[in-house]
Amino acid sequence: MAIDLDYIRHLAENHEGVDVEFKESTGQLDRGMETLCGMLNGVGGIVIFGIKNSGKIIGQEISDKTTRMIGEALCRFEPSVDIRQKYMPLPDSDKQLIVFEAEGNSPDRPYSYDGRPYQRHDSVTSVMPHDRYSRMIMHRGGLKYKWDTLPNENLKFEDLDESRIHWAIRQALELGRLKDGAYTRDPIAILEKFKVLKNGVYNNAAAVLFGKDFFYYHNCIIRLARFRGTDKREFIDNQQIEGNIFELLNEVTPFFLKHLSVTSRMEGMYRKDELEVPITALRECCANALAHMDWRKTASVGVAIYDDRIEIENAGMLPEDIPAAQLAYGSHILESHTSEPPNETIARVMYYSGVIEHWGRGLSMIFEECERAGLPQPTVTDERGVVRVIFKRPDLSAHKNDMINGTINDMINDTINDNEKLIYNRIVASPGISAVALADEFGKSVRTIMRALKHLVELNIIEYRGSKKTGGYFSL
Repeated sequence: MAIDLDYIRHLAENHEGVDVEFKESTGQLDRGMETLCGMLNGVGGIVIFGIKNSGKIIGQEISDKTTRMIGEALCRFEPSVDIRQKYMPLPDSDKQLIVFEAEGNSPDRPYSYDGRPYQRHDSVTSVMPHDRYSRMIMHRGGLKYKWDTLPNENLKFEDLDESRIHWAIRQALELGRLKDGAYTRDPIAILEKFKVLKNGVYNNAAAVLFGKDFFYYHNCIIRLARFRGTDKREFIDNQQIEGNIFELLNEVTPFFLKHLSVTSRMEGMYRKDELEVPITALRECCANALAHMDWRKTASVGVAIYDDRIEIENAGMLPEDIPAAQLAYGSHILESHTSEPPNETIARVMYYSGVIEHWGRGLSMIFEECERAGLPQPTVTDERGVVRVIFKRPDLSAHKNDMINGTINDMINDTINDNEKLIYNRIVASPGISAVALADEFGKSVRTIMRALKHLVELNIIEYRGSKKTGGYFSL
């Protein structure tokens, strides 16, 4: 719509809002420019000098000093921006209105005025919080400047865990996410395929995915804690594990199995054992926390289990267009958004290797799993540079289920034993390993190994793939 006097009268009658601001004169020039900056960082808008807050049009006299002040003010925007301005004479008067129009949703956001970024909320202009400013800076930088793609000139192949690279290749082939070919026998070629190596130079993604030494990567840590009660005053278990992303994820499932109860219910003729909160949801959440973490910071991924809840957190921020308060099971914003991981290279390799099961659907899958298990929807918060997913634990104190042989059994509270934990970790390290090979390695009978494998399968943390003769066990 063309901005003319009739349009301005219409705006004045409807008062100020998120995209409309009035100033009496250029005596409030800086305040008006701050508002204009907030509009540039939002949906855009219009700032008019010569109108009172009440909406009364009064205009102001324009002198050479006025135009010079305006020109100098417009030069204080960073990055440089083309702001349309218009002088509009008032009928039967020597006064004019000064109109500034700002386009919103620019890819060059965030803008700052006189060294400070501003935001607009309703009719209020305020300094933009640092977290939001950082999020917009990351979005503006794009893939070229993402942390995981930055080169690490000092990183060499011998600094990487070659066995972990071959594991990732086998997983990708088994899942059909990587086409078989001669290059899959060459780890250098596959690292180039994974986009962690280019022209002989490795990037940060290679270090955190496959590295062995984390002297320069202090956030290659996962914090695992079980607290007594509902606050952090007393530890039951407290671990801090260092390693690459795949090693960190290997520690997550045994920790959950150690500290969460196993529930049992009947499905038809069969009993099904499952953690009180689905392990698939918890594992996916941890994988996403590592994939989406702001690796530029020293903070690490944390898992905290309380009597009433489980919290999984990572340093980072949700995308600007996905507010945490609107994330809900089946919500339009969750189902329609396009995945834009801040660490696209890291996320891609994790997807290839199967630790992220659903590209762009991680949170939806977490919600669906909790819905299937009859649990409340997890809540998501995004505050002070930390994204936190909170799972509510069911109250098992008086809960009973499972009609078996005419009696109702209590909820099963045992977890995997030490032997089962060792078997699970061996399967993680050697996908496709057979029961016979496990029996030989651990010096136990095949029958004993099969009993342990059966329990791990029932817990939905491993599965058997392939034919009866040549197949093997894989972690989920």
